[in-house]
Amino acid sequence: MSQLKDLWMNQETVIYRAPQVYNAATNLFEITGPVLIYLLGGYATAAAGGATTLATTINGVAGEAAAVAINGAVGTVWAIPLNVAGVIAGAAGALPLTTALLHPPQGMIAGTGAAGNGVIVGTFAVSTWTGSIFAIYRKLAPDSAIIVA
Repeated sequence: MSQLKDLWMNQETVIYRAPQVYNAATNLFEITGPVLIYLLGGYATAAAGGATTLATTINGVAGEAAAVAINGAVGTVWAIPLNVAGVIAGAAGALPLTTALLHPPQGMIAGTGAAGNGVIVGTFAVSTWTGSIFAIYRKLAPDSAIIVA
């Protein structure tokens, strides 16, 4: 592999959805090939309409143990642990990405398998949540990507 291709394949990529109102199951992102997801999170751009809960799946696999309330003031951030045993964490100020939060801290490998057809889904319930959602990932094949659904 050329040095340029090596650099291109080893870069971390950030993808985000522009702020919008969420209140139901939503296809957030599509995965076009194998990727290593380091972080999936979001931030509020308006006050939540109530105790909005969120649960996620990454290609059919749960991103956390159970739905958790993500409501908070404008600017509140949250992160998905990318582990079926972890808990979504949020903070009004800053959120340290510790081993306790991200079980394991290495991320999640995902592809386009039949289980979830390469879709990252967020299910918002109880009330509305307004904000932006983002992911940081690395390609594991030249044509891999995560794109806004």
